[in-house]
Amino acid sequence: MPGTFKRIRRRIWLILNILVVFWVLLGVLCLQVPPHEFWPAGFLALTLPGALLLNVLFLLYWLIKRSWLLVLPLLVIVLGWGYYNRLIAFNLGENEAPEGARTLTVLSYNVHVFNAYADRDGSEREASSEMIDWVATHPADVYCLQEFYSNRGSSIYNTISRIGNRYDKHRYFSVSFVDRNKADIGTVIFSRYPIVNKGVIRFGESSHNRAIWADLNVEGDTIRVYTAHLQSMSIKSQDIENTYSAIGNEESFKKEGRNLARRLKKGFVARGHQVEKLLEHIQESPYPVIVCGDLNDIPTSYTYNKLARTLQNAFVEAGAGIGATYNGPLPFLRIDNQFYSEGLRAIRFETHYEMGLSDHFPITAEYVLEKE
Repeated sequence: MPGTFKRIRRRIWLILNILVVFWVLLGVLCLQVPPHEFWPAGFLALTLPGALLLNVLFLLYWLIKRSWLLVLPLLVIVLGWGYYNRLIAFNLGENEAPEGARTLTVLSYNVHVFNAYADRDGSEREASSEMIDWVATHPADVYCLQEFYSNRGSSIYNTISRIGNRYDKHRYFSVSFVDRNKADIGTVIFSRYPIVNKGVIRFGESSHNRAIWADLNVEGDTIRVYTAHLQSMSIKSQDIENTYSAIGNEESFKKEGRNLARRLKKGFVARGHQVEKLLEHIQESPYPVIVCGDLNDIPTSYTYNKLARTLQNAFVEAGAGIGATYNGPLPFLRIDNQFYSEGLRAIRFETHYEMGLSDHFPITAEYVLEKE
């Protein structure tokens, strides 16, 4: 009788493990599906990290049981290592640039309008000024800033002057809109190298989201740098708190849950269109490219997957750990990225957790310009 129960329990665990394998396969398949063609794929892809984690737990379970069935989750890890590596980078130590090699260090940061709208009573000015000074004095060669805010009439928020003019940086600022204080808000690239060409990729007449690009003359070679701000998830801290607090109240929970699902669906569909338009432009570049920005999507998403099929990711190649970039109530989200093409090689990547004044953490990557 104990032997029969043991076999039944083993069979149940095996069935559960097989279901997790199918879950992983389904999640990977959904990464290939444009959300604007089949939006449920976006939600299924969102669950892939959970399936990958459960697969690791099954490996540990079969290992403890000393069962040959550990081959099943181990095979998933080996074949799906690239998806695990998107979530956790395992690069130990720092790569050094070869002697005499030319390097380019790029900072990408969603500055959240330097918290200007939280400063109506003047209480945030010291923090805002600290953030602006941190950006202005960062030793990067190129700055890609999203949700950039500049008000020429303000001594604090005249950021074009404080970051660009004061430190002799070249710039390309694409203004999405002008607010009631006559402040410019948009996306900007600052560079210590000359900008020889530039342009904007608009994602729609009514959308403030966009990508911009600049061709930089880096000691005789041209590198094209993109910075993009894709459609927001439109989920605020209050929305998450409302959903948690509604647990126990079925009607309220359903209402809040539908509200979150509707916003997520809208974001999946919009970012699917936007990343395709961005990638079309990238593929026409005659120069090596670096693509920075706030994707507002995690590594197991159609958005990320579309870029990763063409470009290398700097965090995956040179980073370490989880690399979360969202500074909000949802932990472990890496939604800010730097991608790059052939002709470049990432040797260092850092997420700046010491700068926590925005709802995003800044990221920097150092690249070697490889000889043809």
